[in-house]
Amino acid sequence: MRIRKQLEGTAMAQHVIVVGAGPIGLLTAFGLAKEGTRVTIIEAEEQFNDKPRALVYHYPVLPHLDRLGLLQDCEAEGFLRQTFGWRIHSTGELIEWKWTPEGMGGNALHLHQGLLSKIIARHVSAQPNVEILLRTKLTGCCQTAGGVIAEVEGPNGSAVLEGDYLIGADGANSTVRQNVLGLQFLGTTWPERYVATNTRINLSALNYPESVMQLDQKHGSIICKIEQPDVWRVTFVEDPELPFEGLEERIHTMFADHLPDLPYEVLAYSPYRMHQRIADRMRVGRILLVGDAGHITNPTGGLGLTGGMFDAFALIGALNRVIHDGAGEEILEFYERDRRRVFAEVTSPRASFNLRNLYHLKEGQEKEDRIAFLRAVAADPRLVEREMSFTTQMETHF
Repeated sequence: MRIRKQLEGTAMAQHVIVVGAGPIGLLTAFGLAKEGTRVTIIEAEEQFNDKPRALVYHYPVLPHLDRLGLLQDCEAEGFLRQTFGWRIHSTGELIEWKWTPEGMGGNALHLHQGLLSKIIARHVSAQPNVEILLRTKLTGCCQTAGGVIAEVEGPNGSAVLEGDYLIGADGANSTVRQNVLGLQFLGTTWPERYVATNTRINLSALNYPESVMQLDQKHGSIICKIEQPDVWRVTFVEDPELPFEGLEERIHTMFADHLPDLPYEVLAYSPYRMHQRIADRMRVGRILLVGDAGHITNPTGGLGLTGGMFDAFALIGALNRVIHDGAGEEILEFYERDRRRVFAEVTSPRASFNLRNLYHLKEGQEKEDRIAFLRAVAADPRLVEREMSFTTQMETHF
């Protein structure tokens, strides 16, 4: 379905083709379109994905969303928080980290990924120089001396799109990365399966902070409020060898141990494997990767989509400077190098650290040392600021 047609008379404008209409693809397209670039977005699905996935966006991304004119709508449909909790399942102890916006430079935003996509899509669709082609697959692409030629298959058959650049924002199973560029996706797969649920339960009545990490080898869980008043994302791990059949029954069995004894209703759930992987390149000529197409991490700590958003902001800035300011394409090479560096040196190690400390702490001294650290941070606002400002290291600065 075509949401918006291109305006006539834009043939001379630089044209960027974005493959994938997830939040990162839409965000990248919007940032380019706002500066006058003609953009075509192609998406294989017939609607935006609203399965339980990313939820939390760390405070350093908020100024970028504000600059693009998106933050007000995001805050209206989500909410901001200023606390973070750690729950020790074996004792019920709740350790709460609190900070002030003045000290941290902002808040964390809670907003369902599906809602984020819809918000950005509304803004994208209002741009006269953008078209979104749903139910349209990329079937091939080649580069020429001055651009790219993309072959697509849509509801009306095959077509060819000519552009100046092509951006792969088509997720972990990226067609652009695998079939067009033939790149490797180096890394490892965790020996667990994540199960993310949207669950209605009144944890606020028990003074749960709006984001909680529950530490336990068996009952470890990520518990984050999605929306007011009582919808929470409850995520746990299970053996990936278990069949998908019977998962709903296993969720109820797990919740009997994971959650307080309160009435609840599971609204949606999504199982998925967790990986730490990175492409061996994120740019080959006029084709670039962004978000999960270029790297993927386990979601513990909310670093996956936040990292993808920093990719998008960096690529928007770099490509706009090339297209509109006459910058050399070495700035695109810097984008490629720095985003891979950030993932390899900052994002992936921290997300792996988060997962191990949530689910794999050894009982005894190791666990006690970790709990003592969490208590010490909670008692010192300077340590809270140090720990929570980690995500500033994920940004690329030109």
